[in-house]
Amino acid sequence: MGCHDAPVREPPGTPEPAGAADAGASTSLRLAGFGLTALGGLLIGIGSLSPWIRSSLEGLPDAISPTYLGIDLTEGLIALAAGIVVLVALAATRIAASPGGRQAAAWAVIAGSIVAIGAAGAAVVTAADRTESTAVQDILAELNPQGNPSPEQRTEVEELVVTTLAPGPFAVLGGGLLGLVGGGLLLSWARRSTDADRSTDDQAGPVVS
Repeated sequence: MGCHDAPVREPPGTPEPAGAADAGASTSLRLAGFGLTALGGLLIGIGSLSPWIRSSLEGLPDAISPTYLGIDLTEGLIALAAGIVVLVALAATRIAASPGGRQAAAWAVIAGSIVAIGAAGAAVVTAADRTESTAVQDILAELNPQGNPSPEQRTEVEELVVTTLAPGPFAVLGGGLLGLVGGGLLLSWARRSTDADRSTDDQAGPVVS
């Protein structure tokens, strides 16, 4: 009988190669970043199209009290544009051929998320008070289609009208925060892929002509 070398077995507890560990961590970063950014971009878009300001007037039906969507306000339009940027940049991280392109797309995700947070934050602070005069005009237009309300009627509406924040801007804020975290993870993944490419080039050594 011939002698054969027994297969070499790795002892229990032997750590996996560094390259495999790095690849696993990179994949986790990419998946987490993609998921968070996708959810954040969708929240920004849905929030921008949702009600941001609701008005009410005691004694009048809700149909006469107008509701303002995000796209009715400047901040909402800015947030919607930012959400589109986030989603387009997210797609770019998937199709970019170079690590540099993936990093640029990740930075665009971060920038769009910051813009969305800023727009929604500004609306939370100022939009309700700023929209009150518009609500008064719209309510008077509903009460007087001829467009000639009496001074007493205008004064009464101005005293009774109340404008409050709706969920829209808060959805945008949440989406912006998710996009910010997701963009950071995508940027970390893109930088890891850049380092991995450099390491591969270094191991290959110079090309001999």
